[in-house]
Parts: sequence; structure tokens; C-alpha cells
Amino acid sequence: MLNSNYFMGFVNFSTNQIRKPFDKKNTSKFTNKNTKLKINLSKNIKDLPEKQKIEAEKVFFEGPPSKTELIIPFISILTVLGIIPFLATLSRQFWVKYTITNRRISVDSGFQKSNHVEIVYKDIKKINYITRYGGLTADIVLVLKDNAQLEMRSMPNWQENYDYIKKICGLNLTDE
Repeated sequence: MLNSNYFMGFVNFSTNQIRKPFDKKNTSKFTNKNTKLKINLSKNIKDLPEKQKIEAEKVFFEGPPSKTELIIPFISILTVLGIIPFLATLSRQFWVKYTITNRRISVDSGFQKSNHVEIVYKDIKKINYITRYGGLTADIVLVLKDNAQLEMRSMPNWQENYDYIKKICGLNLTDE
């Protein structure tokens, strides 16, 4: 009567016992509507509709900002003041990680990745970008529906990542 993929029964909350539904001697005790609960645990994925089947999360891009952002600050080390911007961009290489998957975009930043920001594609309203270093990298800004902004600075392979984000979000996005 019961198999491993499907279970149906009643729970008596006063005694915390599960009774089989077709056993007349056990179910006759459950006459009050407040004391019975029908449990249906179907674990068979083939029975689920197509919309409920969730595709596995696939990583499209994962990595730090582009290393080309170190060029100009490294040259500016020749001046004493250039050490500060170089250390800032060097720390960004170690402390920032972008992850773009088929479900979400996440940015881990801060010392030991203490700050974590995740957005889903349906929240993106607009994508803006500005290229750097002759088009090698770009700063991509994602404007969300609540007008919050997520800035991904010095994104490597920016054209591929931009096209992928635009494709996943849909065709109704505007570029600037």
C-alpha cells in the first residue's frame, strides 16, 4: 500500500501518530477537522510539471576583476602618492570575486569575502557600461527595478559577460 516515493496518511496532533488512511479502525478516531492533516510527499520528479523542474545552476563566469586595472597604478608608483592607488587596486584583485550563473549574479568583496551581494535576473531593469583601457575591460552597472545599482568594476571578458546577462534578462533591456 505504501511505497518509498509516495506517502499519504493522517497525523493525530494530540498523540503525534501517523495512521494509514484506508485502515477503518485507525481512521475512525479522527472525526474532528482540527486534528487531521493529509500528508502527500511525492518525491518522484517525473510527476512534476515542466515549470517546476529546476535546471541546475551553471557558472558562466567566476573570477576577480581584470588584471589590466593594475597597469596605470603600477606606473604611478614612481611617485610617492602612486603607492596608495596601486595598493587599492591590488587589494581589489584579492578581495573581489564576480560570479555570473544562469540564475543570478553575485559579488563577493571585502576582507575574507565578508560582503556578499546577489541579484536575480528578473530584478534587472537596465544595463550601463563604460569601457576602459581601449576596450579590454569595462565597468558594468546593473540598474535594478528599485533603482538600486550594482557596479562591477573592471570586468574581464566584458563583452561576453554583457551579452550573456542581456540574453538571460530578455530583449526589453535598454543600453546606454
